Amino acid sequence: MTEDQIRKLKFDGWPLPDDYLTELGRITSLWECLDTFLEICLGKLAGFNDSNDPIPFILVAHTNFPQRLDTLGALCEHLTSTFPELAGYPQVISSIKAAQKLRNKFVHNGMCFDEDKGEVRMGLGSARGTLKFSSEAVKVTDLRKASMAIHQANLDLYSLVLKRKMPPRWERPDGWKG
Repeated sequence: MTEDQIRKLKFDGWPLPDDYLTELGRITSLWECLDTFLEICLGKLAGFNDSNDPIPFILVAHTNFPQRLDTLGALCEHLTSTFPELAGYPQVISSIKAAQKLRNKFVHNGMCFDEDKGEVRMGLGSARGTLKFSSEAVKVTDLRKASMAIHQANLDLYSLVLKRKMPPRWERPDGWKG
């Protein structure tokens, strides 16, 4: 197929209603922003101030997210005596972990539209210790709450490391430049 033919295909409502797909995309985009910003913050806290220096990227590029959070905690704990404003790091890590839990819930579990019930449902499964399966209805607002938590976690990290508080997007006045 040509680019033009592909562009003209009707994907509306597939595989989920478009408002759900928009929110899933928002969750994914916001998560990548948080993940990248965490890498930048780790470099900054480790003493690398040049954003073009590849060394901090090399050090964290192949670590998983929990390892990066552990590194953040260790660096903050180590630096708190010199930079007491980092003492709030446990709350920031908690905020990030809560956002991660919501993100994982929606990104790692399949959803489908149940035509009989007229709702989007998500299958959940776990095999940790015991085998558990369940299904739950998902509302667009559930997805938005996850996006909001991820955005707030990013702002919490920004405030901790860069010492600048910013209101979340939904509280900013029109024309806000920050």
